Amino acid sequence: MDPQVFIEIDSAQLRQKVQSYKDSGWRFVNICGTTIKDGVELLYSFSKGEAFENLVLNVTNDAVLPAISDIYFNSFVFENETHDLFGVTIEGIAIDFGGNFYTVSVPTPMNPHSSAALAAAADNTYGAANYGACPVPTKEA
Repeated sequence: MDPQVFIEIDSAQLRQKVQSYKDSGWRFVNICGTTIKDGVELLYSFSKGEAFENLVLNVTNDAVLPAISDIYFNSFVFENETHDLFGVTIEGIAIDFGGNFYTVSVPTPMNPHSSAALAAAADNTYGAANYGACPVPTKEA
């Protein structure tokens, strides 16, 4: 058995794949993100016994994803975190904090190229960046 499995999917497959994990008795573990060149890479992780699988989803900065918290309720925490820290829009979160799950000094601190960060930079409302604490993002060429 592989220690971890990584399965690349697109956003259209997300809910169907997640529902299949739920139907098969898998446990939802977390959603983990990292900034990539043109957006965010998200790992939706699931475990069952010793098996550990990750759905790998690359999304652009303006992508809109469906929530999975109606399937795995505890994912609402990670969905709010993904929105607040990376700027990924997720529709239908079971408990949606509306961008206030975290109090951050700059919009989407884990993704300075999100649409929220770029809009704040254009409006000169980028919080701590105005004081030199964080680099102000520029529009991508």
